[in-house]
Amino acid sequence: MSDISLDSMLDISLDDIADLPEFLVLPAGAYRATINFEAKKINEHPAVEAKLKVLEVLELAAPDATPPEAGAESSVAYMMDNEFGQGNFKKLVKPLCEHHGLTNLSQVIAASQGMEVVVVTKQRQNKDKTATYLDIVSLQVV
Repeated sequence: MSDISLDSMLDISLDDIADLPEFLVLPAGAYRATINFEAKKINEHPAVEAKLKVLEVLELAAPDATPPEAGAESSVAYMMDNEFGQGNFKKLVKPLCEHHGLTNLSQVIAASQGMEVVVVTKQRQNKDKTATYLDIVSLQVV
């Protein structure tokens, strides 16, 4: 759709226009998913974003939670300029390092792009309880 000219915009159907991507926070549970990583800056903080794409819901922590559909996407950002972000990122990638037999993070990230994993997740709120975020509690290579 990105190659549509402004002039031809009026000649297309509303159904042909892409929906706005939804920012989904997965319900607490266990998922089979693919993982990808992206280095980025978030409010001037160097960060690594771990992006998950759900392949299958294995278990939900709350029986009344709505399971996300296969293909649903969610992510976790790790701010690399503080000990909590670094420590949580280290915990996340340790199983990937062991699987690949690597310790260099850029090599591990490159080797892990699109890899199938099982993750256990939880949700956390900011201190004002105005926003909910995803946390990855554990990761296992499939």
